[in-house]
Amino acid sequence: MRGVFRTVGWVSIGLAATALVMLVAAAFGSLPSWLLGFSPAAARLGANEQILAEGAIRTALLQAVGGILLVFGAVTAWRQMLIARGQQRIGRRAAVTEAFAKAVEQLANDDAVALRLGGVYAMDRIADDDPTERPRIAEILSAFVRDGACADGELPRDVRAGLQVLTRRDWTVGVDLAGARLTGARLPTARLANAFLAGTDLSDTTLRGAVLRGADLSDADLRRADLSAADLREATLAGARLSAAVADASTRWPDGFVPAEHGVRSG
Repeated sequence: MRGVFRTVGWVSIGLAATALVMLVAAAFGSLPSWLLGFSPAAARLGANEQILAEGAIRTALLQAVGGILLVFGAVTAWRQMLIARGQQRIGRRAAVTEAFAKAVEQLANDDAVALRLGGVYAMDRIADDDPTERPRIAEILSAFVRDGACADGELPRDVRAGLQVLTRRDWTVGVDLAGARLTGARLPTARLANAFLAGTDLSDTTLRGAVLRGADLSDADLRRADLSAADLREATLAGARLSAAVADASTRWPDGFVPAEHGVRSG
């Protein structure tokens, strides 16, 4: 079908070009004299006046042809620009798809930490370059962190990198770190609004200035966490353990929540 439309388009262009050529040829031929014959005053014109009148008609015809060519050139340039933009979008999309596939492959590498780190940073770049990929990136990096943060001891370097990427920007979907073991993680000013953190071990974490508004923290372990200046409005804290957690006057809690009743200390 596209081939048919393309053929029709070229035929139309050819016919229009032929018509313009014929019009130009006629303008230098008898067309001005023929058009002048329709004027009632033509019979009263002298020879010199008739030559001048025909010249004026010829000039008007050529100006009309020039105007048509100008419009045609503008339309052609506009179409070429649209085609170029479409090709750029296709090329950019192909590049993003290739980079995404390579990053996923790097994240799945079990042997080299450097490759997994490269995958994390590649995902970060893709999220910056193509916001439409952010939901998928958030899902993949969340799974990467959950899988890598399930053992005792310090978080691996690649998992820490993935956690930093997840918490440094706002996502269109809630980050899902439910059940992850993030003990001692340093996450100041983390952006975890609407995150799924049910059952997550956040004991001894630094969450100073973190945005946890609307997050699901049910059954989460927040013991000894630094929640100074954190925003927990509308967060779910049912079953959360907060003994010895530190907060200050700028910490914002869900309506009706009394931090002192849950063992929270004032910093």
